[in-house]
Amino acid sequence: HKTTDVRNGQIVVARIDDEVTVKRFQLEEDGMVCLYPENPWFQRIVVDEDTASFEIEGISVGLVREH
Repeated sequence: HKTTDVRNGQIVVARIDDEVTVKRFQLEEDGMVCLYPENPWFQRIVVDEDTASFEIEGISVGLVREH
């Protein structure tokens, strides 16, 4: 279920416009929301007044990797 109870540093599943992404959530001091990737090859996403729609779909609780 969707949530609005997110803390800085948590990994979230976010819907921005029509795309879904998994990023680390950060609410900056100026009130701007930034979503930071774990992969350094990607840039952060800034959610601002130009963003058509933004929702937190959920919070990551774990990761399973097979080697």
